[in-house]
Amino acid sequence: MKRAIITVALVLLGFVFPGVANAETPPGCASAGQIGATAYIKFQGDNIASVKQFAGCGSNWSYVYMWESFRNSGHHWITDTAVAVYSSASDTTPDSHKGGKSNPYDPKELWSSPTNTLSKCTAAYGLVSVAQDYSYNKYTGKRC
Repeated sequence: MKRAIITVALVLLGFVFPGVANAETPPGCASAGQIGATAYIKFQGDNIASVKQFAGCGSNWSYVYMWESFRNSGHHWITDTAVAVYSSASDTTPDSHKGGKSNPYDPKELWSSPTNTLSKCTAAYGLVSVAQDYSYNKYTGKRC
């Protein structure tokens, strides 16, 4: 009886929180954890990707996860991700982007390279270029 209740509860959670991206950890750093809030890239009014920033093992990473609903939409996309670096906490735009990676082959998820930026103000940056359309990007909140 308890198993049935737990199973039903887990199934219902899937309906309440559809498409939530639960990133594990960056490649090669099992102790890294998400810092800051998740940002969302939208296309035609719908969330299509989550952008997150992680810290650990002496590095920062950015991460983009393409939502299943968009992956199943028939659109093709290119994903870019990088760690945005600010020169000070008062900056409104980043000075540079580090660890950038791009994947033109419809990836489900994409990690940046690790960056040596823990002592700086940073944000995760994600960009999705939808074929036959425009590019859509988002920054997470800046963390100092």
